This record gives sequence, C-alpha cells and structure tokens, in this order.
Amino acid sequence: MDRTIKTRTVARDVKTLNRRMPATRALKAAGREAKDEIKSIANPARTPDERQGASIWAESRVESAAVATAHGTTKAATSAGRRAKEDAVKRMRRGAHKKADGRTKERPAKPKRSVRTAPKGTKRMASFSAVGTDAGKPGAGNPGAQAVAARARKASFDTRSGAAIPKRAAASRRRAAKRAARSFARMAAASARSLAAALAGVGGLSASVVVIVCLVGLVTASAFGIFFAGGDMGDGNPTLRQVVAEIDAEHTARIEEAKAANPHDEVVMAGSKVAWKEALAVFATRATTDPQNPLDAITMDAQRQALLREVYWSMNQLIVRVEERAVVEVVLEDDGQGNLVETSAETTKKTLFIELVCKSADEAAAGYGFTSEQADLLRQLLDTRYDSAWRTVLYGAGRLDSGDIVEAAASQIGNVGGQPYWSWYGFESRVEWCACFVSWCANECGYIEQGIVPKFSYCPTGVQWFKDAGRWQDRGYTPQPGDIIFFDWGGDGTSDHVGIVESCDGSTVYTIEGNSGDACQRSSYSIGSASIMGYGAPLY
Repeated sequence: MDRTIKTRTVARDVKTLNRRMPATRALKAAGREAKDEIKSIANPARTPDERQGASIWAESRVESAAVATAHGTTKAATSAGRRAKEDAVKRMRRGAHKKADGRTKERPAKPKRSVRTAPKGTKRMASFSAVGTDAGKPGAGNPGAQAVAARARKASFDTRSGAAIPKRAAASRRRAAKRAARSFARMAAASARSLAAALAGVGGLSASVVVIVCLVGLVTASAFGIFFAGGDMGDGNPTLRQVVAEIDAEHTARIEEAKAANPHDEVVMAGSKVAWKEALAVFATRATTDPQNPLDAITMDAQRQALLREVYWSMNQLIVRVEERAVVEVVLEDDGQGNLVETSAETTKKTLFIELVCKSADEAAAGYGFTSEQADLLRQLLDTRYDSAWRTVLYGAGRLDSGDIVEAAASQIGNVGGQPYWSWYGFESRVEWCACFVSWCANECGYIEQGIVPKFSYCPTGVQWFKDAGRWQDRGYTPQPGDIIFFDWGGDGTSDHVGIVESCDGSTVYTIEGNSGDACQRSSYSIGSASIMGYGAPLY
C-alpha cells in the first residue's frame, strides 16, 4: 500500500477511536460503580430496603449510561447516570428502615476500586468482569444482585448491538447518496464527473447531500437540463411539448402549402422527418455550449423557441418537384349507332413529388462545426440508457396515461413511407406498416414492456391479443383517447387497418393512423361506421 494512503487511513482510524473513547470510558465507569453497589448489596449491615434501593440505583445507572453511550454521547451518558442515582437516593430516603427504628444509617464507604486490564477483544466487558452469580463472588446467593448482574450484561450486549444499527443505517444512507451522485454525474459533462469523483471520499450524509445538490444545479445548467424541460416551468412560457407540437403543425402546413402552390394531378410522398430526440439533443448541446451566449435548455422563452426552430429546420428539408409526362388515354365512346368505339388521346399528367429529407445528429453536428467536446456531449445525450428520460420529456411517459400514446402518435404526423416504424420492427424492406406504427408508439411509452399493448405487425394478431386479454370492445362502444381502433374495410371479419383514437365527441371518432395514404395523418369516422371492426381498450 502507498505510504501516503496508509498514513491517511491510520489517521482516520485514530480519529474515529478518539471520538468513541469518551463514550466507552463512560460506560466502563458506569459498570464499575454498579459493581461497587452490588458489593454493598451483599453487606449484612444494610437493611432490605437499603439493598433494594441500591439495586434500583445500580440497574438504572448501568442501563441509562448504556443507552446513552449507544448513541455516542458521553455527556448524555453521564447525566443519565446522575439522574438515575438521584432518583435511587430519594427512594432510599423514603425507605421503610426509617420508620422501623428512627435511625439513619450511613452508607458504607465504597471499597477502593482496582483497575483491571481486559484481554484483547473484551474491552466493553472488562468493567463487568466481576459481575456474576458464581460462588465466592460479591452478590453470590443474593437474588437482587444476580438480577442486576444479568441486566448489566444484557445492557452491555445491547449497547454493542444498538450502536451498530445507527452505523449500518448511516453507511446505507451514504451508499445511497453516493449512488445518486454517480447517477447525476453520469448525466453531467466531464467537469461534473470529475467533481463527483473528487468528492466521493467525503464522509457523512451531509457532505453527500451537498454534492448531490451541487450536481443537480450543474446538470440543469448543462445540456442534460433538457430532461427537466417536459412540464410547465411556471414562467409563463409554453412547455417544450407545446413547442414541439407547434413545430410539427408547421411541418404539416409546409407540406400542404407545397401541394397548394404546385398544380398537380397526383401526389407522391417519400422520406421522413428527423426524430425529435435527435433534434432536441442537438438543440440542447448548441444552446448550453455556445461560447458567446450560453443558454439553459429548461425554459422555452422566445429566444430558445427561435433557436429550436432553427435547429429543427436545419435538420429537415422538403424537396418538392413536379414532373410532367405524356400519357395516352384510351376512352370508349359511343359512335352514335349504339357501338362503343375506343379512341385514344394524348394528355399531360403532372405528378407532385414531395420528399422529406432529414439529417442525422452527427451530420447536424458536423454542419454546426461542433468541437470534440460538444460532439461527445451529443453522443452522451443520445445514449440508449436515457431513452426513458426522452420518453418522459416528449410524451410524459414516466406515468401511465392514455394521453402518452396519443402524444407519441401526434409527434409523428407528416412522416411518409413508414421506414422508421417497419425498420424498428425488424423488417428489411417496406411492408404495410399501420400496425408497426401503433406498436412503435406503444413502445415509445413503455407499454409493450409493461404488457399493456402488444407488439404486432399484423392487424388480426392485435385483435386476438385484446380479445384474449378481455380488453376488446365491439363497434358501437364509445372509445377513449389512447384506445386502439381496428378497421375491416371489406366486412369479411378480418381486420385490414389499425390506428390510435385521439378523441371522441360521442358521434365522431378522431384518429391518428400510420400508413394512411402511406403517411402518418389524422382521420375521422362516424362512431357507427361499418368500417370500424372494434377497439382494443388498454388498461392504462
């Protein structure tokens, strides 16, 4: 062992012993006084009442001092013994011996105490080595003395055991505090982790609490403060979720504007927008590490909203183009004599292509010229161990609430092609992805792991799961937000499509669906529509 480390360890142990020695000495002194009282109990010159009073005092002195010493307080141990002795003296003065002959007997002088050296490992029992019921020892054959001796031994044992309980509890609290500090330090930047490591050896719960409080402040001021931004901050600004919903609506509006600005005969859409987790991670990194104007990522004032929009649209792009092509159309026409004649005509068709293109977080970091420290911070924010924190920020999914899955679905409106959903499910190429979308949303909220919603890619599988679970509702039921709605377009008893109920006003069901025109979008149906097969009603 390194000499410096050994010296520090020895010094710490010596300090610990020095703190414990006064309490130990007080307990030993109480034991010696009790031993002397036990000797005096056996004195035949004393009356029975005097013996009883001495027994009471000895018992009280030892037990009171032992209890106080178990909490490590020398002063309390001494005062407890003094009070016990005073109570015992008062009882003796009221003893029956005064009534018997009117004499006042003096207490015999206490014999001179001898100091014994206890063998190693019996420090606390040394003061009670003469207390017992063996023949030839003081108090032998005296039931009162024997009872006091037994209680003295038990008090010593209880003292040692009781003293260990607060120590173990304190150690447990220190370990819990250190674990919490390490958890926060993991979320902080390198400076926060260094601080936690430097203070990890500080003893005591108070020091650990100070460390945690400091780290909370450091975390909230860092990019990791984004994890505290999900709810209402009470500052009059919109919440992060509200801002995210507004930007999603702006994204959908831009798609509609592109359609309106470009006359077309048909629309073909492809691609997807960036995941909000990545956009927010880039925003938080950029905002909190800007050397000119660092901002926290917790509140959403106008300045931070503008920065978030700038980051989002730098990572998302709409590529719009219109292609014209000549098409020969064959038309059947009546020749005027009751015959159908094929005629062909060449016409021009306009196809509007809208492609959603997004950058990854790494591409955005390169575009902003992030330093190596900023890039490392970005990677930490996107680490999979913080997925649950991201779900809580984006969807409030730290609690069970049917609104969580609705928020998760709403955040995806505008995505086209379904690649994020069918690839997440495990497919290597495009499939009909409405069920994959529902499963993805449920997974984002932690419902699949909790067994609340199944993971399914085939609609009839989802129907059967809810029926087996006793959570199936037929058409005509008034659905609740978060219910899973299944459709049967052909009326053949087999589900063809699935979505998520956003709301219901009693007559119309409003839904969010994936693979609706190969996109994520809102739809609505009459509550009695024949196309509705039924509902899965998760037990949120």
